[in-house]
Amino acid sequence: MDYEVFGGVSVEESNNIAQVFLETVRRLTNKDIIVYSDLSNARDRFNRNIANNYELWLAYYGDYNDLTNVETSWDRWIGIQYTDRGIVSGIRGNVDRDLYTESIFLSDTGTIPNIDNPVTDFNTQDTTYTVQRGDTLYSIARRFGTTVQELVDINNISNPNLIFPGQVLRILTNSTVNGSETRGTGDIIYTVQRGNTLSQIANTYGVTVSHIVEINDIENPNLIFPGEKLRITESNNQNLNPVVQNNFYTVQRGDTLSSIARRYGVTVRYLVNLNGITNPNLIYVGQVLKI
Repeated sequence: MDYEVFGGVSVEESNNIAQVFLETVRRLTNKDIIVYSDLSNARDRFNRNIANNYELWLAYYGDYNDLTNVETSWDRWIGIQYTDRGIVSGIRGNVDRDLYTESIFLSDTGTIPNIDNPVTDFNTQDTTYTVQRGDTLYSIARRFGTTVQELVDINNISNPNLIFPGQVLRILTNSTVNGSETRGTGDIIYTVQRGNTLSQIANTYGVTVSHIVEINDIENPNLIFPGEKLRITESNNQNLNPVVQNNFYTVQRGDTLSSIARRYGVTVRYLVNLNGITNPNLIYVGQVLKI
């Protein structure tokens, strides 16, 4: 586990998240798990509970022979990355160099079992979208609740920065939600990206963390993983934040047409024309806009 960026998460929270992740990976793979950390985090971030259950692979670009007297949660390391400026014959540029003890080798060399995504009840179908002037893959991905990478992959796009008006893109959709409606991915599911938290996802879609937890039967809100598909709204939309419903948006303090347009993957001109706005620089709190 390489856990370096904490994004304001407290020491206690980061240890809880790390603990759940490490336990889950070990349970699913039946393999030993190692924590990769720099000296500062090994000393100040990770607690004894993690150190007592998982070995340390340390990144330290100094004299590692003097580390025996440096106090961390671990009493020893089983691997040390001692430089990122190493030179290896046949490889251009600098590389990491490491020194390992025998303890770093896996005791179990069997294959890792296949692990299916626990969210398997999505009957995936597709629809199409015709690129409009001003569109980008990013704005289209946001509009349909998918990712740029997914659009690139399923449409065999060689240059993500090059799409053109009139181009027809395949968009994955989700059907038979609650056994009834067929809805686009933007209304129903979200594919978790690296670094996502439930709080971030909930804020993006104007729902609560408890709402996502409830409709996805999530046992541990601190444990989601890249590639996991989460329901964001139920087919009746009853749990949506009232700021956005039925293709309308109520202007909030600090909003601009530009920020609203970016949020929904449309253009300012589109909002101006749709809502008959005479001055794009003048919108007011409480104003209801068609999206």
